[in-house]
Amino acid sequence: MNIYAIICLFVAAILLWFPRGWLRLGARLTPKPPRKYNQSKVERDIYDNSVKPLAEAAKPRNWIDLARGAIGAVTVVYTLQELLGTTESKGAVLYSSVGMLLVGVGIQMIRLEGRLSLFAPIFFLQGMAIGLIGPLAGLLAMVGTWAFSPVLPNSSAVLFVQGGLAVCLALLLPDSDMDLALVVGALTWLPVLTAILTQRRLAATFDKKMKVIPRG
Repeated sequence: MNIYAIICLFVAAILLWFPRGWLRLGARLTPKPPRKYNQSKVERDIYDNSVKPLAEAAKPRNWIDLARGAIGAVTVVYTLQELLGTTESKGAVLYSSVGMLLVGVGIQMIRLEGRLSLFAPIFFLQGMAIGLIGPLAGLLAMVGTWAFSPVLPNSSAVLFVQGGLAVCLALLLPDSDMDLALVVGALTWLPVLTAILTQRRLAATFDKKMKVIPRG
């Protein structure tokens, strides 16, 4: 038994399964009560569900998600190959990797902060793509997705484009494992499908400030 590989797998599990909400240092154990606004002076923009690239890029937690998604995903695959073998046990390696990655996506997607909400772990999934289909294909898919994001209506559309680009680029570029590329596509589209089936909105952020429009 390779003790080093087991330790690496344990670290990868922590990176993938660590809830994003816990990254808020000093966060309250219970949600804050909603702030009160004078509705006679402001009104909320409830229709703008688009993802703002510059606003998301300014959040350090998103880049932490990107890094842990990439490092965790690639560590899981290579560590399981070391533990299970790469020839006869290829199926076992793939299925075990999918299981660990699926749990990670589920933990990042489901938020329980006062009520059940769905979160679009965009940077986390982009990191996983970089780790699984290679830096070139993963980064190109990421850049392409953010280039399209200003014209996409919401986070579900962003993830749909991200998954499609990741699979297509893995097909076109060499040295990409197509099995892992299909896994990346399926995991990226999972939050979108979950939101559709549960009829819940897939939020791009939970710290989005209220956009107010002063009344004359």
